[in-house]
Amino acid sequence: MKDRKKELEKRREEVVRRMSELSPWIQGSVVVVKRVCGQKGCVCHRGGKKHPAMYLTSKEEGKTVALYVPRKLEAEAKAWAGNYKKLKRLIREVSELQREILKLREE
Repeated sequence: MKDRKKELEKRREEVVRRMSELSPWIQGSVVVVKRVCGQKGCVCHRGGKKHPAMYLTSKEEGKTVALYVPRKLEAEAKAWAGNYKKLKRLIREVSELQREILKLREE
């Protein structure tokens, strides 16, 4: 039982180390929508091809909110949102390891 506990603790430490390497992060999902621009003479106003725009969406007080992502920050926003999703998976993994450690203490 002690060996099993040490193994679980070692795995937990490894996961926590991986968590510390995931920075920066941001909660939300990156979405691309097609929209009409502000230039009146643009073809998008006459039913032509719309312009892609990136947003970071998340929930605030139960409502979905969207934050515009400037074109020069699109790659960073994608990476940050991806890091957040990885972080959530790692948190679940640590929680499961903690549960296993608690179960060992019951025995």
